[in-house]
Amino acid sequence: MVTVLGRGTVLLVDSRPERSAELGAGISSYGYNVIYESSARAGLRRVRARSVNVVMVSADIPDMHMSTFLESLGRANLAAGVVIYGRTASAEEAVNWMRAGAVDVIIEPSDSQRVREAVALAFSRSARFSSESAAVEAGQPPEQGMLYRTKVMDDLMTKARRVAPVKATVLITGESGTGKEVLARQIHLMSGRRGLYLALNCAAIPETLLEDELFGHERGAFTGADRMRQGRFEAAEGGTLMLDEIGDIPQATQVKLLRSLEEEKVTRLGGNNPLPTDVRLIAATNSDLQSRVREGRFRQDLYYRLKVVELEIPPLRARRQDIPLLTMAFLRQGSERLGLRAPMLEPAALQKLTAFSWPGNVRQLKNTVESLLITSGEKITEADLPREISGGSPGSTTTLQIDLPATLEEVEDKLIEQTLAITGGNRTLAASLLGVGRRTLQRKLGGNG
Repeated sequence: MVTVLGRGTVLLVDSRPERSAELGAGISSYGYNVIYESSARAGLRRVRARSVNVVMVSADIPDMHMSTFLESLGRANLAAGVVIYGRTASAEEAVNWMRAGAVDVIIEPSDSQRVREAVALAFSRSARFSSESAAVEAGQPPEQGMLYRTKVMDDLMTKARRVAPVKATVLITGESGTGKEVLARQIHLMSGRRGLYLALNCAAIPETLLEDELFGHERGAFTGADRMRQGRFEAAEGGTLMLDEIGDIPQATQVKLLRSLEEEKVTRLGGNNPLPTDVRLIAATNSDLQSRVREGRFRQDLYYRLKVVELEIPPLRARRQDIPLLTMAFLRQGSERLGLRAPMLEPAALQKLTAFSWPGNVRQLKNTVESLLITSGEKITEADLPREISGGSPGSTTTLQIDLPATLEEVEDKLIEQTLAITGGNRTLAASLLGVGRRTLQRKLGGNG
């Protein structure tokens, strides 16, 4: 099964058929399925009636104020990415619309490259698209996409969009459960590469089999090798290969992996002829590769070869503003998948969910929401939450403890220290959370790190 950039449905809402048809023809040429409506109300009915990944709506649609349309669309389909286009849009209106949930505003819709980038961006923001389209291997369960509202995640995704079309190796880091493979899939979807997206968890494969999984083997290479077998590099030709838990691969395999990346060729086990490959590699890890390099467990040359571009996904506790959005999306997705009616979530319960530290990150939140969906009645209350979330167990929230009296400088030092602990020492992320520039934070820390 081949994953291409343009799989999914775009709804075009425009009262002018000629303009709509011209724009739709261009979008169709990228491989998307395009459907049309001539009014905002009809567009909302279409969104409610079927799966729509992206909504492109004219800024001068006559039958509904744009802010009302965006609000109604958010209730009808939380996951749809929205792009507004048209010369009548002012800069002030564009800012307000994007604050209300629009992914992009295009002043000049005749710019085909601009339209293509906007649609790709909207698809990357569409959880429904990722949920239905990201399962690129037969039998693989679908996943939700990256949902966010925080600046730290927006900055991360901006960087991901820039690197996606470039065949550069990407290293994705972050704690377990933050969504490293989901991000890798989205990079593939935004890349335009037409081959497969394949993922391999290196820690789950025995050392004796890992090289065979990666590079394949020739007939007779070892006892039981009665036929030639392609490895993941060959199978992902023209596409993307994602290697999860890259820090766990053995030293001998590290050497062969480095050679394959440098030469863009692989040699099957038992073979002598290197085979050229066109594969984009994305590696991921929740371990500290630099520490492994210092300890001699990971090759320094391979580390730098993998870290052409590094994308660090922040833990969920560092992006708390995203928790309500993720919670509501998981409720919607879970109810559709399990055939259950989505319960109402009481504000007090949502507040507790938002305040919790989520050591298991997005994966833990998703599993918790699914459990609540199954076990709760028509509404989810504070009493329905697990004890560690509702009961205020130690460490369930992040609290700044200050022994008074204390000087303002001491309070500031304590706040910086605790924020750095939350971000795992990531100064860029800590500066973002504190609302200061990275240089300002470095100056307060008294160094240049």
